[in-house]
Amino acid sequence: MAPAQVGSVRVEWTPSLKRADRLRIRDHTCGCTYPMFEFCTAGGLWFVRRHPIRNPATVLESAWMPARAAQALWLQILSGQAQ
Repeated sequence: MAPAQVGSVRVEWTPSLKRADRLRIRDHTCGCTYPMFEFCTAGGLWFVRRHPIRNPATVLESAWMPARAAQALWLQILSGQAQ
């Protein structure tokens, strides 16, 4: 994962809530560095979860969105264009 770039987009992170019975983690960044990110899908929508520290109670997530928008957000986060 690339470091945040100057002028990167700020993602609005909100506390993670259980909104669906099943959740699939489609991709993730390395669990040895924080924040760690997960690219997830549930209920037909996609979103990114952010683990800022090693405490599971602090998991945050992006807005839930269609697959194409979520894929773009995921790539921005990986490239340092969003944080």
